[in-house]
Amino acid sequence: MVSAPTRRRGPSKGDRKQEALLETAERLLAVKPLAEIGIEELARGAGISRSSFYFYFESRQAMLLALLARVSDDLVTQVVECWLEPQSDMRKTVRQSIGLAVKMWHEHGAVLMAADSPDAPPEAKEFMADMTGRLVAATVDMIERGRETGAAPAGPPSAHALATMLVGMTEHVISHNAGALGQDELVDTLTAIWHRAVFAAD
Repeated sequence: MVSAPTRRRGPSKGDRKQEALLETAERLLAVKPLAEIGIEELARGAGISRSSFYFYFESRQAMLLALLARVSDDLVTQVVECWLEPQSDMRKTVRQSIGLAVKMWHEHGAVLMAADSPDAPPEAKEFMADMTGRLVAATVDMIERGRETGAAPAGPPSAHALATMLVGMTEHVISHNAGALGQDELVDTLTAIWHRAVFAAD
């Protein structure tokens, strides 16, 4: 006897309310710091009562951590998948990954910047350090594969030292751009720096 197919469960009402809280928080973080965002304001944006907020998060800080986890995981996943994609031209892979990082920062930079706010919990900086570490590890792998295939010259510097410098520089430039460069020019400039650092011989 063939059993009837099970129906796919969609998001529950609770899931939708939690998502609405996170979306409200991200929207508010784009215009003011975490310390100035009230629980009532968050609850109102999600269409729930103030007391119901605590059913989903124990504090604004806990909600920020949930946002950081989602954004950082999404960023790292997209960049790592880009690095691992089999392409003959690694230079195109570099440009694609930088473009993804710039796009993600443009869309979610307010959340990432909130990790450094005075009202952020200590774990927020741990999230950022973990994100940077994962990006460095993925970049080390890309550089080493490039050196093994002859697409990139051998060190020094070591792959780890070069990856650490490039990722740190890229994070700083993207987070402090403040509209000085348009997205296309920012991607072009960062790509040129990466290409020269990784693929150009002395």
